[in-house]
Amino acid sequence: CFMANLEPVWRECFRVLRHGGTLLVGFTKPEVFIFDRESEEKEGVLRVRHSLPYSDLDSIGEEERNKILKSGRPLEFSHKLEEQIGGQIVQGFMITGFYEDYWHNEEIIFDKYMPAFIATKAIKP
Repeated sequence: CFMANLEPVWRECFRVLRHGGTLLVGFTKPEVFIFDRESEEKEGVLRVRHSLPYSDLDSIGEEERNKILKSGRPLEFSHKLEEQIGGQIVQGFMITGFYEDYWHNEEIIFDKYMPAFIATKAIKP
């Protein structure tokens, strides 16, 4: 389900973890979503198409969304880093680890320019 506001997610994570508990979170970096996936896959070109935050519900047309659903892929949404990382901090977590990673796939053009993923490690004090 789509959640425009991540605050309830981080609040619930904080609530259920024991003191000293660890939260590990991985997510796609928001900038991945600005590019047209079809241009990258078919032409090998990164073409800016979407503004952020991205939502498969709002950023693409019904025909394209139906193709995604028929293929069995999930709908995708982006969130600002402020919501992802800042939201964990606001709820009381201490970020104690941070990692960026690539697709590690030569066919992914994005990989040539920057990492696509982030992982955080946060502790409930």
